[in-house]
Amino acid sequence: MQKYWAFIILLLFASSSCFSQEDKPEKLVYRSTMLGLGKANVYDSYLSPMNYSGNSYSFMDESMKMTNLSNGNIAAQQLFYIDFASTNNNAGNSAQYAGSLEYSYGLHYKFKPLPALNVFAGSQINGMAGFIYNIRNSNNPATAKAHLNLTLSAAASYVFNIKSQPFRLRYQITSPFVGMMFSQQYGQSYYEISIGNNDDLIHFSSYHNQVTLRNYLSLEAPFNSITLRLMYVNSIYETRINYINTRICNNNFMIGFSKELFIVAGKKEVKGNYKRVFE
Repeated sequence: MQKYWAFIILLLFASSSCFSQEDKPEKLVYRSTMLGLGKANVYDSYLSPMNYSGNSYSFMDESMKMTNLSNGNIAAQQLFYIDFASTNNNAGNSAQYAGSLEYSYGLHYKFKPLPALNVFAGSQINGMAGFIYNIRNSNNPATAKAHLNLTLSAAASYVFNIKSQPFRLRYQITSPFVGMMFSQQYGQSYYEISIGNNDDLIHFSSYHNQVTLRNYLSLEAPFNSITLRLMYVNSIYETRINYINTRICNNNFMIGFSKELFIVAGKKEVKGNYKRVFE
C-alpha cells in the first residue's frame, strides 16, 4: 500500500511539473536600433586649452529581456553605443574630433507600483574605448580614453493610450560610481609610452576624478506594422586626473525602431503565452 501511494504521489508530481513547464510563458526579447544627430562640446587640456564645439553623430543598439533570477523579476539589458563628434574652436581655425565605443551589460530588478508603470533599479558593467584628435598638434595630436566601470542605473516605463493606441514613455539614467581608467601623465607623450615608459597608466576611478552621467528619454509609438522610437540622449563625461581635465558633453536626438522577438532554440515549439519586459 505504501508503494502504491508513493507511486501515485510521484505520478502527480511529474504531471504537475510537465503542466507548469507547458504553461510557463516564453520570454520576449525587446530590441531597439537607433541613429542620432546632435551637438557636442569637447575640451581636453592635454591637447588644447580651448573649448571645441560642433556636431555629434551616434548609433545605439539595445536589447532587454526578463531572466529567471529572483523569481523572474530581474531584467537583463545590453547597450551598444557609438558616438563621433566633429568640432571646431571658437576662432574657427582648428578642428578636433572625438569618438567612443561603449558596451554595457546590466541587471535590473523590476517593480510594478501601478498597472501601467514599470520601474527598474540595478547596476551595469560599462566599458568604453575612445579618442580625441586635434589637427593642429604635431607632437601630441591625439589622446586615448578608456575605462571599465560599475555603474548605477535606474529606469521607468509608462504606457498610455491615445485613440486606443498604446504609447510607451521611458526614462533611464546611468552614472558610474567605481572603476578604473586609462590616463597618461601630464606632458607625457605616447612615444614615451611606446618605448617603455608606461608606468602608472591605469588608475582607480570614482566620483573624485570621474563624473559621468547619461540620460535617455524616449517615446515609442505604433506605426502600421512597426514601432517607431524617438529619443533624446544627454551625455556628460568629465575626468580630472594627472592634471589633465577632460569634458565631453553631447545632446543627441535619435530615431529608430523597436520590436519584440521570440528566440527559437532548435525545434522548440512557439507558444502563445509570452512574458514581456514592459508589460
